[in-house]
Amino acid sequence: MLAATAGVALACRPAAGQLRADEVLVVYDSRIVDGSGARISRDVAEYYAGSRAVPGGAGSLAGARPGVRTLDLASTGAAATSPGNISHADFVARLQTPIRSHLTAAGLTQRIRCLVLTRGLPHRILDTDAGDIMDFPGSISNEYTSSDITAASVDSELTLLWQNLSSGENGGSSDSKADGVIQNPFWRSTSSIVHASNANITAAKTLSASGTGPTWVTGGAVGSAGRLSAGDIYLVCRLDGSSLADVRGIIDRAADPYVQLATATVLLDESASNGVADAAANSEFDNAGTAFSGTRDADDYEATRDLLIGDGRWTAANVRYNALTAFNQFFIGPRLSWQANHGIMVTSPVVLVASYGLNHAGQPLTTAGIEGGKVYATSYNYAIGAIFNSLESFNCRDFGGLGTLGFAQQQQASAFFAAGGTFAVGNVWEPLADTVPDNRLLVSNFLLGSMSFAEAAWSSIPVLSWMQIAVGDPLARVQRSSEDIDGDGVVGVGDLHAWEIAPVDVNRNGTTDNNDRLLVARAVRATERATMLMPR
Repeated sequence: MLAATAGVALACRPAAGQLRADEVLVVYDSRIVDGSGARISRDVAEYYAGSRAVPGGAGSLAGARPGVRTLDLASTGAAATSPGNISHADFVARLQTPIRSHLTAAGLTQRIRCLVLTRGLPHRILDTDAGDIMDFPGSISNEYTSSDITAASVDSELTLLWQNLSSGENGGSSDSKADGVIQNPFWRSTSSIVHASNANITAAKTLSASGTGPTWVTGGAVGSAGRLSAGDIYLVCRLDGSSLADVRGIIDRAADPYVQLATATVLLDESASNGVADAAANSEFDNAGTAFSGTRDADDYEATRDLLIGDGRWTAANVRYNALTAFNQFFIGPRLSWQANHGIMVTSPVVLVASYGLNHAGQPLTTAGIEGGKVYATSYNYAIGAIFNSLESFNCRDFGGLGTLGFAQQQQASAFFAAGGTFAVGNVWEPLADTVPDNRLLVSNFLLGSMSFAEAAWSSIPVLSWMQIAVGDPLARVQRSSEDIDGDGVVGVGDLHAWEIAPVDVNRNGTTDNNDRLLVARAVRATERATMLMPR
């Protein structure tokens, strides 16, 4: 947490740690085309990084983040990939190895902290001996109980770029680190990834198997080369969507999103819950903790509600939590036509969609007879910077044109982006409930905190080498109206000056004190990048 400071000058000292553009590597493949011949991976990279860094595109694009670095996989000599699924062997040969080689040759192994994957690159790694079995929850029991699930998202596997996770894999129980999950050392972090030493990022890590699954837990002394620590992972984000226009939209909306706390609404749409933030795990989907050891944070929806209301900056009426079932107890939005008396209408701009979706015990129906759980995220009005994190197994399956499963037509992050959303965290295969991203951590570090999206997203994901991805601009940070003291629509050093002249009760607890000042100072440190980032 921030220490107290004495005066504006001290509050504006350069921040020793913020994820920077030159610590981000955008990975694309100029050979990947869609049915129309458009180079879908290159075009996204060019829009994000700029034409100077991505030759051969439209040209003359400044880029949303022109300081990021780029890698065209076509230049590495590796065979091209295709959207959707990829085998473990091809993942190693066509993605892991060429990215490793590039970082080594360019001297960027420890400089880069974040990888960005672009539309058209695969997002799902097939199980080594059971293929697409993780698309079928009713069939995974044997793979799970024998501790032999090797399927994962491409993104999650790349977080551990320097670990040879599939080494030794032969279909046996826990015979490689690709089996099961690996505890994420950055989970629950409250500080920037750049504060964590990555001096030992290429060293092989000592991991031991715990329980069924298994859960791989790090060993060795703190600070030793063999101990897996936060600095030993790369944050991985994806810029993806159903069209180039959709991806450009999420990039544009991520440019310093400003959240008006008086109107922006958080939706926490649970089902069949007691509404209490239980201390122990129970049967609620958001409060699991039985499949893998050490992956439970809290009774998530209730804990997130209590965090937002307790913080004080958010308008409590706009923290919409519902624990009930039935077709009329599901949050719906005004952009779709609903049958009479179905759902709870939310007209204000939504900034977080946390919902059970099709797992909600009651389903509202549109006038066309469509279950709300299939389309709810397309019904809301969205605030700039809106986040999607539903409790659905396959909410990020559809990238690469894979579509939805016939028996699980769950709401897709891609549809959320097309409807105006900005960020998403979710699952590409069946994840089992206790590994899904935690809303409490995402809200604390992003909507209420000063982390970049990449940092907040991976601080909310308990495990690695598993099914999760984070979609959106990794460098984006939220600006909040609560810290915009001078009311000019931008949070900057002027707001700290304004607070010093006329102190404001930022957290609305009835007292104006140094805690309010520290909230402003923290926000200023995060937003004044150009003048406040200390070169390292």
